[in-house]
Amino acid sequence: MINIKELTKNTLFQLKDENISTTPEHYFVEFKKQAEKANIELDEFKEFNRIKNSLTQEEKNSLKIESFNELANILSQRITTDELKNLVATLSDILTPSIDYSFIEDIEEFILKNIKNPKTIISNDSLEKLKELSKKRVDADRKVLKDKTDDVVKLTSLMSRYFDKTLNDGKNSTEEIIKIKDELLSLNISSSSFRELKIVEKKLIDTIYNIEHSMKENHKMIEDNKEKFQQLNRQIEELQKELVLVKEEYQVDYLTNILNRRAYHKEVEKMEKKFSIFNANYAIVFYDIDHFKEINDQFGHSCGDSVLKNFAAILKDLTRKEDIIARYGGEEFVALVNYQEEIEVQRYIKRVKKTLENANFLYKDSQIKIKFSAGITYRNKYETFTDAKKRADELLYEAKHKGRNKIIIDNGIEL
Repeated sequence: MINIKELTKNTLFQLKDENISTTPEHYFVEFKKQAEKANIELDEFKEFNRIKNSLTQEEKNSLKIESFNELANILSQRITTDELKNLVATLSDILTPSIDYSFIEDIEEFILKNIKNPKTIISNDSLEKLKELSKKRVDADRKVLKDKTDDVVKLTSLMSRYFDKTLNDGKNSTEEIIKIKDELLSLNISSSSFRELKIVEKKLIDTIYNIEHSMKENHKMIEDNKEKFQQLNRQIEELQKELVLVKEEYQVDYLTNILNRRAYHKEVEKMEKKFSIFNANYAIVFYDIDHFKEINDQFGHSCGDSVLKNFAAILKDLTRKEDIIARYGGEEFVALVNYQEEIEVQRYIKRVKKTLENANFLYKDSQIKIKFSAGITYRNKYETFTDAKKRADELLYEAKHKGRNKIIIDNGIEL
């Protein structure tokens, strides 16, 4: 029976004959071959085979495993990519800002970089970047919270002095609002409260609109008929609920449950007044569902109605309270979107597109994919609203002409 010394001698001679350097790895591989020829089983080889057999098929296929070095190379990869990907995905949830989104692009860039190569997450550079982003997020959220608290105090003080007066005195409402606008500018409201400030502006414009279109017509009648007022007031109270319902039916599209074209034109008047007084920027977005006629022809008009309802519901869900969404006619919809930076409008329309891409419309046993085309204009680039609206409609037509499922913005961007 061959012994270890003979195995060692045979191994060294074989390496010399094959002109292979006597490295530990080469020695182990050849020694193992010599032992197998001699039908000798050693504990080292048993342990080697046990570890090798525990590998996954993918790990076994990655390279020819003949030595402990090669085994070590495989096992070193077992800080699994999937586990690191899960860690990176969790970091995305942790890092996402809760209040201040001003540096969301930095976070998304960091997460995307590490998703592509998860092992970089444990590098010193990534850990330092992670600490930096976490601190930046906390500091930014704290600052926004402090700014918003200070802004609430400022706005509350101003509104307590002016709002009741504006609401009750309808003779010079526009002048009063301009005074409030000037005082708003002098308050130094922080950028953190920009959106809330725009909501306050909208409420003020709503007040002007209601006062100028209601109080002017009714003020003289109320003064001349004070004796009848109490009787009329009781009748008004009894009819109040009915009038609210009638008003809603008058303004809301019966099929899609969003504003109809009549109500949309009224909202345009308000948006234009806010634009002229506060220089409040807004965009006009015209939507058109692609191939809607084919849907009606293939599945019937009841299916078409269902598509319109669901499309409108998605638009309504993604449109903020201070913005306007309406059915313009047929399969056309229009949105008036407030913004501070133009990139906000692009993010809004991308959210709509992504939501539609991920949505599956089911009708009976059929699954229908809905796509849309859109044209977008920024109001401040045009002399009149009519010009801006006309251009948005032209861009929508251009998007459909270029093959549909396309969004064209008047700054040259196509999505």
